[in-house]
Amino acid sequence: MSAKATKTLIEIVNNTQYTISVRITNDNDERSTGFFDIEPGKADFWARSFWQVAFVLRNSVDPTDNKALTLVVRPTGVYYINDD
Repeated sequence: MSAKATKTLIEIVNNTQYTISVRITNDNDERSTGFFDIEPGKADFWARSFWQVAFVLRNSVDPTDNKALTLVVRPTGVYYINDD
């Protein structure tokens, strides 16, 4: 997966075996803050102008075995979410 983030985009890349759910805050922006699913091997982009906080929920076959991850992210950043 190639990194394609720009000066106003944050890219999250799912390198896990399962779908992940991602939410990125929008302080000082007017974009959506809902959770979005990213399938294995795929990526998604968030348009943000300022540093934000990303919440990532790594899913697994067993729904009780979810693992949460919190990251500080910035525009132009590409963030790879990997299996443990």
